[in-house]
Amino acid sequence: MVVGASAGGIEALSIVVSGLSGTFPAPIVVAQHLHPDHPSSLVEIIARRKELRVLEIEDRMPLEAATVYIVPPNRHVSISDHEIRLDSDHTGRPKPSVDRLLESASEVFGERLIAVILSGTGSDGAAGAQHVAAVGGTVIAQDPETATFPAMPRSLLPHTDGVTRVEAIGPLLESLVSGVATIKGPEESLDRPGGARRSA
Repeated sequence: MVVGASAGGIEALSIVVSGLSGTFPAPIVVAQHLHPDHPSSLVEIIARRKELRVLEIEDRMPLEAATVYIVPPNRHVSISDHEIRLDSDHTGRPKPSVDRLLESASEVFGERLIAVILSGTGSDGAAGAQHVAAVGGTVIAQDPETATFPAMPRSLLPHTDGVTRVEAIGPLLESLVSGVATIKGPEESLDRPGGARRSA
């Protein structure tokens, strides 16, 4: 599973992680836009919220279930052959690039990938979401109406399988990963009855 966020995303991410069990059966890689020159306390903030293991990514780190991987400031990340790779560029785009994370993860995991986009400014993640959708993966956006900064999740709406309030994302992910529930269709509001359906 991959998560992208920017402004307002730390609070949203904390809420999502709080809704996951300590035995969540998949790795969670988080690309949160961070100030390149300031030390990040994101690992400590997220680790306070749940018993999931929370790690700052090191180059070529293997992916393991029930672990939240945080991209360090001023680096980009990609997933290749079930490990995480760190790199840098000088194009001036936000770091870490949510698009790069989603695109690389979609190539590795295909239709098994779940991508989540939370509060943020700009449109980073919109192009990556197209890649996830093209391989049959699942794209979930925080409801822009409830996001502190709605631009980032709103930019995904043409490519999402569902939108929902942030408090519902953790339980929804548990249901999707376990196969208990599926999402009905594109841009479905999962807060409405029938927005997510139980698997038979």
